[in-house]
Amino acid sequence: MKFTTYLLLFGLTAPLSGAQTPRNETSPLLRRPNVLVILGDDMGVDMVSCYAEGGSPPCTPNIDALATRGLLFRNAWTNPTCSPTRAELLTGRYGFRTGIGQPVHNGNQGLALSETILPELLLGYSSSISGKWHLSGQGQGKDHPRTSGFGYHAGSMGNISDYFTWQKVINGSEFTSTTYATTDCADEAIQAALTMPEPWFLYTAFQAPHIPLHVPPKGLCACPVSSNCDVAQSNSPKPRLTKAMTEAMDTEIGRLLQSIPADTLVIFMGDNGTGASATQPPFDKTHAKGTLYEGGVNVPFIIAGAGTVQGECLALVCSTDLFATLGDLAAVPSAAEDSVSLVPYMQGSQKPRRSSVYAEYFTPNGPGPWTTHTRAVRNDRYKLIRSTAVPDEFYDLQNDPFEQIDLFPSIGPGSALWPHYHRLVAELVSLGVG
Repeated sequence: MKFTTYLLLFGLTAPLSGAQTPRNETSPLLRRPNVLVILGDDMGVDMVSCYAEGGSPPCTPNIDALATRGLLFRNAWTNPTCSPTRAELLTGRYGFRTGIGQPVHNGNQGLALSETILPELLLGYSSSISGKWHLSGQGQGKDHPRTSGFGYHAGSMGNISDYFTWQKVINGSEFTSTTYATTDCADEAIQAALTMPEPWFLYTAFQAPHIPLHVPPKGLCACPVSSNCDVAQSNSPKPRLTKAMTEAMDTEIGRLLQSIPADTLVIFMGDNGTGASATQPPFDKTHAKGTLYEGGVNVPFIIAGAGTVQGECLALVCSTDLFATLGDLAAVPSAAEDSVSLVPYMQGSQKPRRSSVYAEYFTPNGPGPWTTHTRAVRNDRYKLIRSTAVPDEFYDLQNDPFEQIDLFPSIGPGSALWPHYHRLVAELVSLGVG
């Protein structure tokens, strides 16, 4: 039973509007297109209306429209926190290879300059990042986005403490900005898209809807009057404020999408699941951001434009897969061992390209040994979570999509689940993290 079927049976959601299984035909994909990657911060599938998996999702008409004209992936995984996902997205390599297993700050290891990142892979492309970087560690400085390979950076180095007054960095120079951070991120992205020579790669990493929670400017509330953005007050419940910030970001995403060439390849995704304070039923607050449960790692992932088919794809995909996908479209070789090209799906294929996906969290950053290491692997039905010094957890996502029943205690030699469990253990062992 599919996840969406499960929800429908219990009256928790509605089918995805406009999303159909892609036709099994070849799409005339544009090669070497302009590429826009948009990242939402702390944004699980429950925070996007078109996924229809949250009990009361925010109003996201621009992201929904992107899904309607493109390909929505329902089983996309990232890591449970932001820096590890950003490192994976840019390198096509799992965290245990790059050494990024937890959020980066000035006192720990950041992304090494020896790593090849997307703007270095995309030979002949102009490149820019607007918004949050969050990969600069000890001694790497405020120009780390450019020394890593981007041509231009304008935004924050990491998390911000106030969306209305915050420290902005442009190519290594820092100053205080009083432009609403979500608007500033869109402004910088639009300016880059208008001025960079084509083809270009534009990475737009919004800070929203990450804390601190706040009431967005009223001018960004483009949804109906009943939307969260219109009615939110400073003392509103945390879920409402998070949804209000998401709606404001959706408005700015709409402005950005109107400013780019129509044939641009657009990829939208979340960096990890929704924070516990904003999580609402049927999702579990104890299975949110920071955990390896679905609420922490299953994120919205949408690809549209440049000839991509319209529809919905149930295949397992991972944040590492952007690397091989963009290399494929740009006709440059990609050697990242953990990345799989999604181009066949974009052309209409439904044939699985992965038998499993993997996610992890470890401390401290670096090559190890690690004090803690939690890792998860799933296939089309079953999921294994393995953590340091605690028993394994094992779930049947087909019958238990919210991971409420740990099947591991009932697994033993001769049980029906024994081969399924050991198949996933073998996946971890093959990666070298078993």
